[in-house]
Amino acid sequence: MIVPEDTGKIIKKWVSRRKVISVLSALSLFSILFLVFTVGYFKVKVDHRRLGELTRENARLEAKIRSLQSSVETIKGQLSEVVRTDENIRLIFDLPSIHPAIREVGIGGPSFGSMEIETPLNKTLSVLEHDVDKILRQMELENASFSDVHEKLLDRKDILDQTPSIIPVEGFVTSGLGLRRDPFTGMVTMHEGIDISAPRGTPVIAPASGTVVECGWERGMGNYIIIDHGNSLKSYYGHLNLLKVRQGQSVDRFDVIGLVGSSGRSTGPHLHYEIKKYGRVVNPAEFFVRSIIFGS
Repeated sequence: MIVPEDTGKIIKKWVSRRKVISVLSALSLFSILFLVFTVGYFKVKVDHRRLGELTRENARLEAKIRSLQSSVETIKGQLSEVVRTDENIRLIFDLPSIHPAIREVGIGGPSFGSMEIETPLNKTLSVLEHDVDKILRQMELENASFSDVHEKLLDRKDILDQTPSIIPVEGFVTSGLGLRRDPFTGMVTMHEGIDISAPRGTPVIAPASGTVVECGWERGMGNYIIIDHGNSLKSYYGHLNLLKVRQGQSVDRFDVIGLVGSSGRSTGPHLHYEIKKYGRVVNPAEFFVRSIIFGS
């Protein structure tokens, strides 16, 4: 019933209960739909913002992973150099080599690869984790190897001190051991050592400790020195410009024994260097790390 403030006519309206319920139901449904729409709208905005943050975070992670991959590759390269050095040391000092299969330090058990959801990122992380884990195990192996080498070298220190294991002069190897054409006669003859080219006056050092058993001048070798290192090893030095030792003198590794020259049958300043074991010629290069001699 509507009653106006003035003296207007009173209006009476009758509404059935059914209509009231229908109107209230419609209003309730509208309210619910409005609420759901509002919540959904804000949820989409929040999800969109979160998606943007996750996308940026994912990009940062991918950049970090690429950087880690680059670092891992660098470390793998450096580790390869360590392995090569280890093998060279073992070769030089006649120590047993480590079998390549052992150096692979294999191990079982998946990690990232066992995830239920396999994504490109998970695959990359799996490979990266495997590489890092392998590097760590290889480093442990190399540490153990170097410790083993160190102990064995200490046991053989006296022998090693008397083994000519370094190049006696800084220069370039211009002629190796073996057959070659004689520069004076043109005939093919046996060259029993190696020739190391170096400027006249370059110091020649003893490659190991020993005793000078002979030194002097000879037509072919010019000024020469012979050092007995024990263990049936003798080293020979020819075409020297000046001798810095005398017969019977003891020398240690790195002692200067003479100066490079071109005395005797020589076409220019160089050192003729040879080693004999049990009186038989052996290749001096077998006592050196090849990279030291040839720069390879």
